Amino acid sequence: RPDTDIAGRNVYLSRVEMGRKLAKEAPVEADLVIATPESGTPAAIGYAEASGIPYGSGLVKNAYVGRTFIQPSQTIRQLGIRLKLNPLKEVIRGKRLVVVDDSIVRGNTQRALVKMLREAGAAEVHIRISSPPVKWPCFFGIDFATRAELIANGMTVEEIGVSMGADSLSYISLDGMIEATTIAKPNLCRACFDGEYPMELPDPELLGKQLLETELAAGPASAASEALRRP
Repeated sequence: RPDTDIAGRNVYLSRVEMGRKLAKEAPVEADLVIATPESGTPAAIGYAEASGIPYGSGLVKNAYVGRTFIQPSQTIRQLGIRLKLNPLKEVIRGKRLVVVDDSIVRGNTQRALVKMLREAGAAEVHIRISSPPVKWPCFFGIDFATRAELIANGMTVEEIGVSMGADSLSYISLDGMIEATTIAKPNLCRACFDGEYPMELPDPELLGKQLLETELAAGPASAASEALRRP
């Protein structure tokens, strides 16, 4: 939630600042900055402020569709994306767009989004992401993906952009994201970006969203399950 504070820093302010830093790190000539609602909205506002490109509403979100990246199959995820987001054709037709989102996990949302925006008449689509590439799975309560499913694992940024059909793709740097939070690097979990987890884990190749469930089922011998039992 945007009104949340983490370590004394407001989440909304951090996200806006990430957008500002992203605009400085990855500028582009464009006519309009839009967000992938609602996750990309604060960063899109920051990107527009820092770049001087107007901010507008180019996509409408259906509030009755849930998180697509945690759906159990590719077909359901793709259908959910089409139902979740609808382009405002009158706003985006003929425009060079900067589309800001907070992350890319599998790439389904952005791939479908680029296609929808082009079908709606966008002249160019430039994707900007206010987090670094997600290369490692999270199993601390965020239900996503094994390493093999993460699009940034094994592909360059340029290759990801081409696979999505975007005119360009850029992510914020890890240091830029950390600076935007104003929280010291050692105090932030960066595991999904750099693979440095805050606890000892088994072979990284085994890491996936169900790792801890497997470890718990095996008993208290593992470091992971031991850590979960510590107060």
